Amino acid sequence: MERDRRTNALAAAALLAFLSLASELHVAEANVFSGKIFLKAQQDCVHFLGINPLRLAQYKKHVYPGDRETMCLIRCIGITLDFWDDIQGFNVSLVEEQFSPLVDATFKKQLADNITLKLELLDPLDNCSRAFYAFRTFRALLRQLLNLGTVTPLPDVNFVPLQPVQILNIIVECAREVNLPNAFLTSLSKGIIVDCPEVRCLIRCAAIRCKLYTDQDGALLANLHRQFDPPGEDLASFRLRQNMCLQRNQQPATADNCTRAFKQFFACLRPDFEQYFIRNKDNVLQHPIFKSEQLTGCQSPLSAPSALPSPANNGLDAFGGMGENMGLLLSSY
Repeated sequence: MERDRRTNALAAAALLAFLSLASELHVAEANVFSGKIFLKAQQDCVHFLGINPLRLAQYKKHVYPGDRETMCLIRCIGITLDFWDDIQGFNVSLVEEQFSPLVDATFKKQLADNITLKLELLDPLDNCSRAFYAFRTFRALLRQLLNLGTVTPLPDVNFVPLQPVQILNIIVECAREVNLPNAFLTSLSKGIIVDCPEVRCLIRCAAIRCKLYTDQDGALLANLHRQFDPPGEDLASFRLRQNMCLQRNQQPATADNCTRAFKQFFACLRPDFEQYFIRNKDNVLQHPIFKSEQLTGCQSPLSAPSALPSPANNGLDAFGGMGENMGLLLSSY
C-alpha cells in the first residue's frame, strides 16, 4: 500500500510538471528555462553585455527576437546555466536531467541530431548565433513533443514541394537551355562548381522553375522552408537565419539576374540544399546523372574557373564515393 502511494505521488508530480511546462509553452516565444534562477541569469547577462535595461521587460515576456544583442544574451545565459558551451555545444544531457521523465533517451538523440544539423549551417566562429539557434531548436522540438503546435504562419498553400529527383530533372533541363556542354553536368556531379556565366544562369533557371526564387522577390523563403522541412526549425527561425545571410550577400543594383541568383541565393541556400539531399541520398543517387561516365571539367577560355567556397563541415561524407560529390551538385541550383 505504501509503495502504491509513493508511485501515485510520483506520477502526480510528473503530471503537474508536464502541465506546468505545457502552460508556459503556450505563451508566444516562451522560454522553457523560466524561473528565478533563469531570470537572475538573464538580468546579470543584460548588465554584463551592456544591453539597454529597458529590453528586460521584453525578455521577461519571453520574447527573444533574432537580433545580435538577443543572440549573445542567450549565449550568456546558456553559459551561466550550463546548457551551452562554445566548445561542447548544447548540453543535451542537462535537458534529459531537467525534464525527465518527459524527455527520454529517444528525444535526447533527436535533439542532438537536429542541433548538429543546424549548427553545420552556421558560421563555426559565431558562438552567439550558434547558441541562439541551438536553443530555438530545442524549444521547437519540445513543442512538437507536447503537441502544442506553432505560432509560425503557414507557408504558401499553393506551393507543392518537389521530389529530389524532380529537382535534378529540372537542373538537367536548365543545363540544356543555357547551352552547357554535356561534360559540365558531370563536373557538377563531382563537386566542381565553377563561378562562370553558364553556371550562374543554370542556378537562376532551376531556382525559378522550382518556384523557390524570382528575380523580383529573390528567395521565396516560405516555399524553401516547405521544400526542405528542416528538422527542428520553424518558418520564423528559418526566415531569420536566411534573411541575415541574404542581406550580407546583397548584390549591387548593376548586377545581372544570373549573378544575383548565384552570389546571393546560392551562397546562402547552398548548405540547406546539401543537407536536404543528404537526407534523401538513397533516392537521388538513382538518377541517371550519377551513372554517367562523361568527361569532367568546365574550363572557360575567357577566365580561370573560380569555385564558390563551401560551408565548413557540410557533412558530405555521408554519401561516400560518387555520392559524396552529389550534395555539391544539387546545392548548386
